[in-house]
Amino acid sequence: MSGDNDNTNTKKRKTKFTISYSNIGKADAEKRLGFRMRTLENKAIAVERMLLEAGGAEEFSDVIMKSKEKVYDQIVQCLAVEGYPSESDQYFKVASISDLVFASIVPVIYDFRLKTGRDSIQLLREKEVVAADGETGGLEEFVVVDFISVSEERYILVIEGKRSSLGEAKKQCLLAMKDMGDKNSGYMVYGFVTTGESWQMVKYDGASFQMSRKIDVLFNGMDEEKELWMKNYSVLVDCLYVALSCGGIVKKNVVVG
Repeated sequence: MSGDNDNTNTKKRKTKFTISYSNIGKADAEKRLGFRMRTLENKAIAVERMLLEAGGAEEFSDVIMKSKEKVYDQIVQCLAVEGYPSESDQYFKVASISDLVFASIVPVIYDFRLKTGRDSIQLLREKEVVAADGETGGLEEFVVVDFISVSEERYILVIEGKRSSLGEAKKQCLLAMKDMGDKNSGYMVYGFVTTGESWQMVKYDGASFQMSRKIDVLFNGMDEEKELWMKNYSVLVDCLYVALSCGGIVKKNVVVG
């Protein structure tokens, strides 16, 4: 998640890329991606279908429920302390979205590592992503990387958040995913965009993208409706497990976006 301070951050440090993702207009972004973002959005599929096609989460059925319990508790705590995300709330800042993202993903990554023993998987904050040609890049606040060896790493997923619009988040996320995928030697990379309240899941196999429909994760009064959240709003946890288990792996049966 490069956030709204991406321009400031890139000015303060020496970068290895020419143009920041946040400074690329929609038309130029689409040229670099090779498709219109509206086309990808129009082909968005149900998250249940995306999970079914991806597979990879069945072996985690025994820990997913535990992770959902943890994520629920952490989100409720964030909402109690910082308030519910709202476009009209002047006090709800980009940093608050980061807190919600952190609360949603850390329990999952922790439980995934314990289950699989894959301690090489790490969450990086303010990770600089750079295109192979050095043309584009940016500072991504949430990137999960598998450090295969001292000299080899594979991108697994990236999360891009914006306070008011999934549209801008999508542009930056797709650009980052393309650059990650191009450097992943054809291995799958996943992305998530979020406003804090809603999320969307994206996958890229090095050739094409696929996007899920919107996933609602929050609702007012969820601190008193845990059972409802667990039943109808916790699918993000399933998505994260799929991304962690399938990211960095070659998948050939991907629907072209």
